[in-house]
Amino acid sequence: MKYLVTGCTLLNDINYADGSKAEGILGGTIYTVNGIKPYCDDVLFITTAGPDFDGYFGEYYRRNKLSTEGVKFVLPRTQYNILDYHADGRWWEYSKYGREFEKEWGPKAFIQAEYVREFSDEQTRGIYFESGVLEPVWKELDNIRKAAPNARVMWEIQTYDFDNPDVKKEIAALIKKCDIYSLNLPESFTFFGTTSEEESIGAIIAFGKPCFFRVGIKGAYMIVDGKAWFAPSYNLDKNVDATGCGNCSTGSAMVGFCEGLHPLKSVVLANLAASLNAMQVGPYPLFTDELRAGLIEKAEVETGRLLKENKDVS
Repeated sequence: MKYLVTGCTLLNDINYADGSKAEGILGGTIYTVNGIKPYCDDVLFITTAGPDFDGYFGEYYRRNKLSTEGVKFVLPRTQYNILDYHADGRWWEYSKYGREFEKEWGPKAFIQAEYVREFSDEQTRGIYFESGVLEPVWKELDNIRKAAPNARVMWEIQTYDFDNPDVKKEIAALIKKCDIYSLNLPESFTFFGTTSEEESIGAIIAFGKPCFFRVGIKGAYMIVDGKAWFAPSYNLDKNVDATGCGNCSTGSAMVGFCEGLHPLKSVVLANLAASLNAMQVGPYPLFTDELRAGLIEKAEVETGRLLKENKDVS
């Protein structure tokens, strides 16, 4: 399999800051799959779920020709969270089934190294992790790399890790073991101790590891080899719900990075995928060859325009 995405499968009931609600929304790391799917069909989602998985996700998987081979049925029921948004854009998430369920089954939902190795081989180009820094899968990262010797590893760091000062050293050490990582603007302030976008860019460059840096509705940067390439967000007038746009854009950025595309084009592809994700509540409903062709054509034009305007920051 060319691209492996690892992370959680969730249902979400969403409480928005304006008082509106949405219930039973597909969530979790499926949004990352939605960042890869517009540009490549060869993607497998490695995740954990319960026997109720098909009732929630089955139709979506079948419609988009996603394989369920990577779904590990190790839980009594698929995780279902309440997602509360605050006016400043931050959010809080907790289990709909209560603290006892979360305490007992949360650790059993973690991605295990054997789940990843099962589908890793010489054809694998990229492996995406959305796992906490202390989760067990990281202990066998070297063995995963041996199983997929040509793959690059991308880590989208969990917000709760950034909010825990006790694991800051562990985060830094693990970033250095990966090939590329991703974080957003508020997370960069916490991790680097910066107070502005410009300071964070400088800190990321100084850290010396490729980074896909997300700055909200403004857009994102691909920071690599001492340069920060910026592309804006697209189709903001069509935004309905930004939930999952971070995961989505990060998945696209991994494809661009692993395919050796120009850093700016990688950001454009990522932001275009995120714009699709934001057009409705929940993941984008259907990926087609026509959609892919249109996105790739638009990315070519947009990348050329941005290069001419010299939008990179260094």
